[in-house]
Amino acid sequence: MDIKLKKFNNNIAVRITAFILCAALFITTIIGMAFMGRSTFLVGNSVADVEDILLSDNYKESMSFQNDFNEKLNKILNLIHHYKSEEYIKSGKTIGKNELEQATRSLFYEGQYDYELNYDDDYYDIDTIYIEGNDYHDNYSRDYDDPSIANAFKEEHSEEINKIKEVIIKKDLQSFKRLKNDLNYLNGFTYYVSDGTYNISNVSNDFDANVFNGKEGYLSYVNGEFKKTPKVNNKLGISSDIQLKNILDSELNDKLIVYLSYDDKFIAEKQIQFDNAKHEITKVIPIIAICSILTLLLFIYLIAITGRKDETGKRSLYKIDGLFTEIQIVIIGISLGFGGDAFLNYVYDTFYNDDYYPFNSITWHDGIMFPTILAGIMGFVISLVGLWFILSCVRTIKAGNFLKNSIIYKCVKGIWRGIKEIYNGGSLMRKVVIITLALCILSATVFFAPLMIVLVLIFAPKWVKKYEEIKKGVDEVKNGNLTYKIPIDGNDELSELAKGINEISAASNLAIQNELKNQRLKTDLISNVSHDLKTPLTSIITYVDLLKKEGLTCEDAPKYLDILDQKSQRLKKLTEDLFDAAKASSGAIPVNFEKIEILSLINQGLGEMSDKIQASNLEIKVNSEKEKYYVRADGQLLWRVLENLLGNVLKYAQEGSRVYIDIKDKKTVAQNSLMVVMEIKNISKNELNIGADELMERFKRGDESRTTEGSGLGLAIAKDLVKLQNGWFEIKIDGDLFKTITMLEGYPQENIKED
Repeated sequence: MDIKLKKFNNNIAVRITAFILCAALFITTIIGMAFMGRSTFLVGNSVADVEDILLSDNYKESMSFQNDFNEKLNKILNLIHHYKSEEYIKSGKTIGKNELEQATRSLFYEGQYDYELNYDDDYYDIDTIYIEGNDYHDNYSRDYDDPSIANAFKEEHSEEINKIKEVIIKKDLQSFKRLKNDLNYLNGFTYYVSDGTYNISNVSNDFDANVFNGKEGYLSYVNGEFKKTPKVNNKLGISSDIQLKNILDSELNDKLIVYLSYDDKFIAEKQIQFDNAKHEITKVIPIIAICSILTLLLFIYLIAITGRKDETGKRSLYKIDGLFTEIQIVIIGISLGFGGDAFLNYVYDTFYNDDYYPFNSITWHDGIMFPTILAGIMGFVISLVGLWFILSCVRTIKAGNFLKNSIIYKCVKGIWRGIKEIYNGGSLMRKVVIITLALCILSATVFFAPLMIVLVLIFAPKWVKKYEEIKKGVDEVKNGNLTYKIPIDGNDELSELAKGINEISAASNLAIQNELKNQRLKTDLISNVSHDLKTPLTSIITYVDLLKKEGLTCEDAPKYLDILDQKSQRLKKLTEDLFDAAKASSGAIPVNFEKIEILSLINQGLGEMSDKIQASNLEIKVNSEKEKYYVRADGQLLWRVLENLLGNVLKYAQEGSRVYIDIKDKKTVAQNSLMVVMEIKNISKNELNIGADELMERFKRGDESRTTEGSGLGLAIAKDLVKLQNGWFEIKIDGDLFKTITMLEGYPQENIKED
């Protein structure tokens, strides 16, 4: 299953399909959300929320209707509070003191007053009125705040100021008419407002409250009493009725009367629009949900599989991943920022343009089809580019190259490397001078001076502490404590000095330990050689004296001569071993490399020692994977190694036990060559209370009492001889299990010819 999934993920067609689908589904989600947002415009002239449409049961309970109340009420109150009537505006009472003062000040300083005025309530017929004068501020020293100068200016230029008043009056008349038009254009909406003096209404002058009562949408405010139908929908949790009452109360006018109502036809039309919008939204929500979930899942999948390690452990990277990180980020920003903004603006112009998409229709038609397809293609391409570079950033992050590919990182690293090369490449004097100059230059600036003080307070005590630690370490080493280590923290000059002192003390301590060991070995060597030579010499002297006394014709003379022969041979063997050990350790023995079949050599050795093997009651088992093992070695030296190892087994193996000789090939990774390994394992008859390294020393035996006939040189000679043949020799001890491991270079296979 894992193998199939791995093949599936590594399939390039699957990756490309997931990549394209992710971008396509993302754009589909965006267009669907725009389509859903466009559906909210079906609810008449006021924009509703998607949430409002979905949570409200009908239009009367929606916040869209409540907001319509709020909007209409604010416009009505603005009419009665500020403008009141056309006669009131024409009388100049709507002109604000500050507004006129600012216009006069502009005339004083700039020599003109201009205002864009819309004629005949036509929003697209705009003209700019200029009221020009002289460069007045030069005559009055630009001091309009001086009351005498300001009054003189106003008196002198009263004609221009009166023109400004006329412009402001025209502007207020336009605003008054515009507000009334906004309230009057809507069929089915009626209102009446009065502040006790002025009345504004879109019904007949003969006011009748019954015109407003009983409507499905109704608001009244009379004598401070607030009534409204319908009340706010509690589902939305917004107290808009209280807000409306607070707005009316804030007028602080006991005579204020407000009526507004929506007739049944108006609400019925709005309900149809509301139902259409809800229907369109509920149709598109599942599509948006499915597309957004699939987009997220595909995006996570692409992030997971991109840049994965192959069988060799390397990350799969592309040429584009070698771009500088900043360039990738800029491209992502441009594609998702500027490109996304252009795409959204195009979608907005497409979906919210009455020419393409009338506000009273949501039907798909030819006018909207082509722009939408074009918008989808545009967004799809932008998404592909953005997604491709996002995945590129993900791959570089996984490979650990995100920061390394950064231009800023490379520049900072290059500068830092240059500083380090200058710092590390010079003498201590240069480093001190560089640091001192840097501190002086930086501390000379207002910004860096406090920082330099903080750095000095932080690092100076650390450097002093390091110096004191080094001084203490030198004293310890001087007094003979070679095991003392100076604490090292960092890699600066003081740390390097401390590291050097530690290495000197460690080397001195090691040299002393080696010297002590050598002295001990010399003492043991003299003692062991003396013991091993003294034993046969003593026997020889004793039996020679016996022969002198008893004569060669005595009855025991043959026995004495036999003992003398054994001890002489023993003395000869010791002398030869000493000579061989000296030559082997010095490397003075010539080595003649040739092709040797080691398994045959082992069988030959076992055959020659068969009598001794039978006498020791040992069972020797030879295990090998092949019939022949060829090594590159010296035949005589290898025979001496094998003779010593088998002799060691015969001397020290437990009688009646088994001895295993294993032969096998071993491939070395470091040298990329074939080695032949010979392992000999036996159970020792004496307790092995000595380490393997110590047992390898000359004249060392497992039998510390030295009651056996061994010289203690066999293993040492074998090790030196194997080393001369470019081999490797090792001893391992596990309880009473004794094992020797001999590794020799295998003879090249291409040079081996079958016998």
